[in-house]
Order: sequence, then structure tokens, then C-alpha cells
Amino acid sequence: MVIYFSGTGNSRYAAEIIAKETGDDCVSLNKRMKEGDLSPLSSTKPFVLVAPVYAGRIPKIVEEHIEKTQFLGNNKIYFVFTCASTPWITYKYIEKEFLSVKALEPMGWNSVIMPQGWIAGSKIASREENDRILDEAEPRIHAIAAVIVKGNKLSEEKPGKSWMSTIANPMMYAMMVKDKKFYTTDACIGCGTCAKNCPENNITIENGKPVWHGNCTHCCACIAGCPKQAIEYGKSTIGQVPYYNKREA
Repeated sequence: MVIYFSGTGNSRYAAEIIAKETGDDCVSLNKRMKEGDLSPLSSTKPFVLVAPVYAGRIPKIVEEHIEKTQFLGNNKIYFVFTCASTPWITYKYIEKEFLSVKALEPMGWNSVIMPQGWIAGSKIASREENDRILDEAEPRIHAIAAVIVKGNKLSEEKPGKSWMSTIANPMMYAMMVKDKKFYTTDACIGCGTCAKNCPENNITIENGKPVWHGNCTHCCACIAGCPKQAIEYGKSTIGQVPYYNKREA
């Protein structure tokens, strides 16, 4: 079973490729979170977790969901991290926080460089540059899938330095992961796509406009998925075109 969390489409795309090549089920954690679904995950094949890296770790909401979820059947698990540069020491935290507790046998981890989607705090590259990055990522994803199909362990990959995971990550969540700066422009038509895309049910439509309620993880699904590009985050997003990966496996 391939399970994934994705805000701007990168991890979803990688998960779909892997699921297609392994002939396995592909399960959206976004959907499970949105529905409050904590039912056990059961698979006869190894589990594959595909998740983005947020400042050196997988998103907190992914950590929390996995900690509350029972894994049944096959006890082997692979990890695939999508990131803009390096996974830092993401895997170390996974080992520490739930691998041993859930008695899962790790089959290794690999990372895939994909376009930056965190428009709330980063500069988004041009469409042409992002297309190039995705084109280069595809062979990497297929190679990872081939290893999983054979049941082999993923080759060891050298992680990045620890400072992002250990120092910057807690600071980011404490100081930057807020939703007070979100607002809509006159282009907003109140379609509700942002509310539909939010995995934490943090957005409601009131008087025809979205309202954020203080429980945001900065996945940027609201900004990236807005059909009218009508959502901004303070001044940092003005003039930028949001990144959203719509490719299909």
C-alpha cells in the first residue's frame, strides 16, 4: 500500500507512479485527515510512505496521523521524501518517533528533488524551470519503484546536515506556520475549492469568502489549488505564480 500526503501535488504524483508500477493501492492521507479517518491501514504488500519535507521533517500532521494509525498485515515499510533540495535528517525523526513503536521493519529511504511549493515562505520558480525539475525527477521515482517491486532495500542515501531538522523546524512551526496573513483578492469567486482542498478543515466559506481558523500546517493547498489565483499570504506571495503539480502518473 502506497500512502501519501501532498499539498501542492508533488508527493501525490510520486506516490501514483510508485503505486502504478507496483500494482498497489494508493491512499491519500489528506482524505483520511479531512474525514477524521483513523481506521487501520492493512496491506499484504510492504507499505510505502511518500511525504514532503517541511524544514527537515515530514509535516507534523503526517507524524500525528501515523502515530494514531494501526498498520496491519505486512510489517515492512519504505519511505520516499519529496523535497526542494535535501531531506536533511528527516528519517532520523521517523526512526525515533514511531518505527520501533509500531514494530515496522524499515526498508530504507530515498529522496526526490521536486519543485518548491511553499509559496508562503519561498520564491517559486518559473513554470519552465519547474517542468525541468519534474522531468528530471521522473526517472528517479521510477528507479525507486523498481527497487520496491523487487522487494529490495533502498540504497543508502547521505542525509543533509541536522540544523534544519533540529533547530529550524521547531522555530518555523512556532513563528511562521500561522494563517493570519491569508487573504483573498477581488478575484475570489467563493467557489470553495480552498476549503475542499484543506486537509485540516481549517477553511470555511462565510459570506462568499474563505475564512481561516488558526489550525494551518502551511501545505499551501489553498493557494496552489485556487482556480482564480485569488489567495495571497501577506506580501510574500504578491506577484508570484503559485506552483501546483497537476501531472498524472
